[in-house]
This record gives sequence, structure tokens and C-alpha cells, in this order.
Amino acid sequence: MDGPDERITSLTDVAVGERAQIVSLTGGAETEKRLSDMGLGLDSEVEVLIGGPRSPLLVAAGATRVAIEPDLARRIHVHCHHRGHGHRRGRGRRHRHGWRFPR
Repeated sequence: MDGPDERITSLTDVAVGERAQIVSLTGGAETEKRLSDMGLGLDSEVEVLIGGPRSPLLVAAGATRVAIEPDLARRIHVHCHHRGHGHRRGRGRRHRHGWRFPR
């Protein structure tokens, strides 16, 4: 199942522009409910739009966009697709009046 272009990892390790499928969650029923309320459940396909290992991630799941804190993102285990083939976007830029994210 895990070939050179496929692997299971934490959501925090998914590169910007990469797609992945949620395969498991750690943290119990509370974490699962919290993610489900955000529209992210097991088998959901997500794409990381903005993020890094210590900053919040902005992920897309269909038409839904969700910001996920790093601690929560580490509890989400995903099956990555097409490693290294994603479109790399900026991580957002810090401007004088807050964060601006690419559109």
C-alpha cells in the first residue's frame, strides 16, 4: 500500500498543495466529534492550502475551508497522494495589519 508516492503521516507533515485522505484520528471521541463538526471525518479528502509544522493549517475539504491548530492537526493521520507533485502555494504573508493569505 505504501509506495514511493504514497504514505501515511500526520496532517502537519503534508506539503502545501498536496492532497490526502484522512485514515485515522487519535485523541478519542471528543477529537473525532470536533473534526466531524468542522466537516472533516474519516475518509475525507483534504488539501493543505496554507501551513507549516508549528503554524495553523488552512485545509480544503470540498467547498469547505477549515483552519486547524497544529496540536489538532498532529492527531489527524492521513494517506498522502502524489508526494512531490502538489502545487506549492505561499504560506501567507505577515502584513502590518495581520495575515494575508493567497486567494
